[in-house]
Amino acid sequence: MIVLNSASIMKMKFVILGIILCSNSLVSLAQETRQKFYGIDAGMTLIAAPMSGMDYVRRDVPDYLTGNDANSITSLMYKSSVGIGSEYFSLNSKFGFSGGVRYTRNISSIGKNDYWSNSTSYFYLLYRQEGINTEYLKVKEISQISDYIGIPIEIRYFPFDPQLFRVYFKLGAEISYCVHYKTDVVFYDKAMDPFQKGVSSLAGKPESFSSSAYGAAGFRFGKESKPSVSFEICLPSVFLTSESSGLVNPIFGFGFQLNFQLPY
Repeated sequence: MIVLNSASIMKMKFVILGIILCSNSLVSLAQETRQKFYGIDAGMTLIAAPMSGMDYVRRDVPDYLTGNDANSITSLMYKSSVGIGSEYFSLNSKFGFSGGVRYTRNISSIGKNDYWSNSTSYFYLLYRQEGINTEYLKVKEISQISDYIGIPIEIRYFPFDPQLFRVYFKLGAEISYCVHYKTDVVFYDKAMDPFQKGVSSLAGKPESFSSSAYGAAGFRFGKESKPSVSFEICLPSVFLTSESSGLVNPIFGFGFQLNFQLPY
């Protein structure tokens, strides 16, 4: 679990202030709208995320060690999300303003896979160094799951008049707070499992707060003031905080999102 310090509390205050300001803006916009919708959304994003600077990961194996080298260590990150919210449309139905709550799970990992032989791949991890004594562990993969609760604020623009099928473009931003994270280590030899806790602590933890900005293009299927389904392709999603994972540094991502709405 995440333990809040004074810096985290201060960040939380700024986040809450930002949310209040955004909420007030949406309320003002809503006073000039006519269509209102409840909705639920779900999506997935693949993220370009190079491995963070982890000195304990050894990419070069000493000559006196036998086995696979670690030159092909790869990093991976993706996220899936589900959220609920409401959207208000402008009087001319050209703009939609939305806000809500979204749960996101980030999954990141570093590892080494050998697809060209039957041997199992691993890399060497520097676990402890005391004087002339050095301990290495053979690790197949380190993975980390982090769960966030966020507040997304979005605006959609529909260039064409209302009809059954409408193309739109979207801009959005999201501020999230980490509520839980877990790090797992897969060792080359199960006899090393007692080192699980120690290696997990080496991997580090994700930031308490995460923020991102994103764009999307998609289409909405449904008559005006009727239930609708929207599907969109996410344009580059840019991470404004670089430590949403203790293993990798997320930069940008691409994905998709599905949205179902009911009028009220």
